[in-house]
Amino acid sequence: METSLTASFLVPLHFIHLVVGPAILAWWFMSRRDGVLKNFGMGMLGYALGTAAWALLVLTKPDDLRPLIIIGVIPFLLAHIPFAKAAYHNISQEKRNLLIGLVVLSIVGTFVARTFFFPSEAFFSEEGLLFFGLDPVAIGFYIMLFSISFLPAVLAVVPRLPQSARAAMNVGLIAIYVTSVVMVSAQDGVLLLMNGWVAGLGLLLTWVTALRNKGEPAAPVAT
Repeated sequence: METSLTASFLVPLHFIHLVVGPAILAWWFMSRRDGVLKNFGMGMLGYALGTAAWALLVLTKPDDLRPLIIIGVIPFLLAHIPFAKAAYHNISQEKRNLLIGLVVLSIVGTFVARTFFFPSEAFFSEEGLLFFGLDPVAIGFYIMLFSISFLPAVLAVVPRLPQSARAAMNVGLIAIYVTSVVMVSAQDGVLLLMNGWVAGLGLLLTWVTALRNKGEPAAPVAT
């Protein structure tokens, strides 16, 4: 059967972008002097490492998808610890430890749920789209994890960015949050394809904005 343009070009290109974009953002944020931005950069590095395994999966299409899926899941989930550190930097130590502990428990719960109790069944559609095949319970864990770590981290990080970068970064990072939720939960090919375009554009907006502002210091923020 003839390979479609989506399967042979668009999907691999999308996943390569999902590696390169977060890697650029990781470098940019980690090169800032601000500790909050550095933590956010470490989280983006975890995203880049996770999607690197999934990009390799898309490029090679092995018979058994599970090993590379799991290899990608580990750094992707662990990325939410530095995201949580960035998100809750300005509260008391006791509350910060409690919330970071909740994020760690959510990471463990997500991994256990999607791997053992409600194992995912990843597969490629006829169009070459990668579906993670997550159970609704596992999807719920993912959404909770995104919502208590990545989203609060975005809200904490954007005010610390250079003025010229804030609006674009806010739009792009919120788009990454929304499309991450859809990526793990989508069961429809059209929805997943549309989500891929939105995710790609949102990610493109963030790393292009970062590179255009690479020499600017973080904006001063009261702590």
